[in-house]
Amino acid sequence: MTAPDTDLQPPGDSNARRAYLDSVVERKVALGISDLKLIRNLKMLQYSFGFSRVSASPTTQQKGLSMPVRLCGFPRIDDRKRPIYVLRQNNEAIYVKLDENRVVSWLEENGLKEAIDAKQGQSLGGRLIELYNDFGRFAEAYSETSGRRERDAPVFVFGLLHTLSHQLIHACSKFSGLDLGSFGERIFPADLAFVIYRKGMTPDLGNIAAMWRNHGYDLLMSLDDPRALRCGSGTLCDHRGGACPACIMIPEVSCVAGNNIISRAFLAGGEAMSWDMNESPIAGYFN
Repeated sequence: MTAPDTDLQPPGDSNARRAYLDSVVERKVALGISDLKLIRNLKMLQYSFGFSRVSASPTTQQKGLSMPVRLCGFPRIDDRKRPIYVLRQNNEAIYVKLDENRVVSWLEENGLKEAIDAKQGQSLGGRLIELYNDFGRFAEAYSETSGRRERDAPVFVFGLLHTLSHQLIHACSKFSGLDLGSFGERIFPADLAFVIYRKGMTPDLGNIAAMWRNHGYDLLMSLDDPRALRCGSGTLCDHRGGACPACIMIPEVSCVAGNNIISRAFLAGGEAMSWDMNESPIAGYFN
C-alpha cells in the first residue's frame, strides 16, 4: 500500500504522490501496523460437504447423544464415494501485520508482561505458540455461555487481531460498496497478522483495489475514528465489553470464530468481556 502498483498510484505530480504516500505511512505507523499490502490474486477454494446448519461437523451433541447432521444432498458416485464440490477463484485481499514492539507494550499494559517474557532471541510469535491453548473450532470456549476463564496473551492477541479485522471489514464495506457478507477473514496470531478478502464466487470486479485507489487514506483514518469505536445500539458493548450486530459483528458465515473473542475494548479500551476473570478494564491498542 505504501509502494502501490502503477494503476493504484495517487493522482498528481511526483511530489504530490510522494506526499500522499508519506501520509499513508504516517497513518500506518500511528495505527500500530508494520505491514499493509493489497493482494490481487489470493487463491480461493470453497467446498461443500452437504452438512446441515445445525453443526459444521458430521455429528453434534444433542441431549447427551451424538447425532448425525449430514444431509443427503449429493448422490454417491464411483463405488459409493461421496463427492465434494469445489469452486476455485482468485480474489483480492488486504494483508495487515501489526508492529511487534507495540503489541508487546499493549500486552504489558494489560497485565500480561510475565506471560510474554520470551527467551533471548525468541519472537513474540514463538512465545504465543508455546502458551497457546485450543479455543475450540469456532472459539466457543470463549463465548458468553461457556463460563469464565483467565485472560492470557494468546487470547488477547487473537482478540486484538480479530477485532481489528472486523473493524477493517466494516470500513471496507463502507468505502467499497460491498456488503459485510462479501468479506472473509483469516487470522494468523503467531505472525501478528490477518487477511480480509473478497469471498464472493461472482466475478471479481476489483472492488478492493478501486476502494484503495479512491479512498485509501480515508479508510485508514476511519479505523480509529471515535465514532467508529462506539457501539451503535447504546451502552451494551461500550460498558459491558464484547460486541453486537450494531457495531463490529459480521455474518457468522464470514467470521472465522463465530463472532467470539471480539470487543472494541481491544482497540479503544473499556470493560473486560464476560468470560474474563480478571475483570480489570482493558487498555486499548489504539490508545
